Amino acid sequence: MDESLRPAFSAEDILAHPRFAEARAAYMREILGMHENRTSLNRVLMDEGRAYVFFTVITMHAGYLPEDRASWPTVLRLKEQIEENGISSGRRVHDIVQRLAETGYINLFTAPTDRRVTLLEPTEKMLAHDQQALLAYYRPLDVMFPDPGYPEPMRRDPIFQRIARRIGFGFIKYSQAFIMANPTIAHFLPREAGFMILTKLMQLSLEQGVDAPLDISLTELGDSFGVSRSHVRKLLSAAEAQGLARLEKGRATLTDAARSGFDRFIADTSVGNDLVYRLAMQQLRTSVAA
Repeated sequence: MDESLRPAFSAEDILAHPRFAEARAAYMREILGMHENRTSLNRVLMDEGRAYVFFTVITMHAGYLPEDRASWPTVLRLKEQIEENGISSGRRVHDIVQRLAETGYINLFTAPTDRRVTLLEPTEKMLAHDQQALLAYYRPLDVMFPDPGYPEPMRRDPIFQRIARRIGFGFIKYSQAFIMANPTIAHFLPREAGFMILTKLMQLSLEQGVDAPLDISLTELGDSFGVSRSHVRKLLSAAEAQGLARLEKGRATLTDAARSGFDRFIADTSVGNDLVYRLAMQQLRTSVAA
């Protein structure tokens, strides 16, 4: 096997790293900094289906070749990709695309060689958000392995972004596998604002202590991410039934299982992100040499 296709370390290595706690804190700061108290953005992105459509438009456009019709970023191809991976229905994809276009994240344009076909492209607004997301995803790795670090995503390099997103699309089934194997993430990630609520509770539990109900109300949690108090209560009540949270007098506490699941998610994604990084850098070096 090509050594570039082998993970450089395991999830267990990440969890045992002496700087893991620092890396986790940096990741939470970056992610919450992107979404906390940003209601309009969150309404566009804050569930798994919408996030995958957002990501897929970027990756499809990264592989777009006008002369290769099979690579064209059409709505039909987007629907096929989303449905193939079991993320969302084709009908919902159309609504998400319309919303992304209305809010300035997607442009629709006519295919240069076939005026009957409408293609999708990410706007600068969408690409800038994605660059910030890549920075957040790579921040834990950069904290744990600062020499030589991960300078390209840290400086929001657009060439790295294009290559990494094209490569990363091939890792969707890998990411789905470890998500579904992680009860914490499998519960929170698909639900609107679920992962952000989990992240906020995780941050507070590390700051305030893990046993007492956390000093934030369900209403405050909902307001932070643009969802209702009843949605937050429903989300956390279901988490409580799975042993992931405890509710008491309008306050929530994460259980040990939920905290372990969050840590495992960071470890699993770090393994995959490092592999994508090394493959992207290999392609960059090859293109420069050519």
